[in-house]
Amino acid sequence: MLEIQDVLFEENVCLNLTAKTKDEVICELTELLYLNDVISDKEEFKKEIYHREEEGITGIGDGIAIPHGRTPVVKKSVIAIGRTQSDIDWKSFDDKPVRVIIMFAIRDVDISQHIMLLSRVAEMLLDKEVIDVLHSAETIDEIIQVLKQGGGDR
Repeated sequence: MLEIQDVLFEENVCLNLTAKTKDEVICELTELLYLNDVISDKEEFKKEIYHREEEGITGIGDGIAIPHGRTPVVKKSVIAIGRTQSDIDWKSFDDKPVRVIIMFAIRDVDISQHIMLLSRVAEMLLDKEVIDVLHSAETIDEIIQVLKQGGGDR
């Protein structure tokens, strides 16, 4: 089973995204995954992210969105995290903008893992402390630690 520590790495976290729109966020995080050799095809990955966005709302509230893509162009299942400096208009359950984006890049063969990982992260995001750290952490390590602790290491 995929655990948070298996899919969350410092190089895939960016606390100062320059994006000002949802499209720019998706492009910036996709570029990060491409540069870190997680995905082999940026356009194909973005196409999958947009396909999932059409299927349902990924803005889960509290200023957080969890877009995800499961496709053969993903070489290794990971979570990328981005935080923006400005509010991003994103379809959210609470109708509020987002600033923290947790993007799942899942290998096509990890179908059941995909659902369990999404569920685990969604469960962690019910914890106000986790949400606060995602929004206010000054270092990448703070974010990684709170997610790994929330991910079952407690």
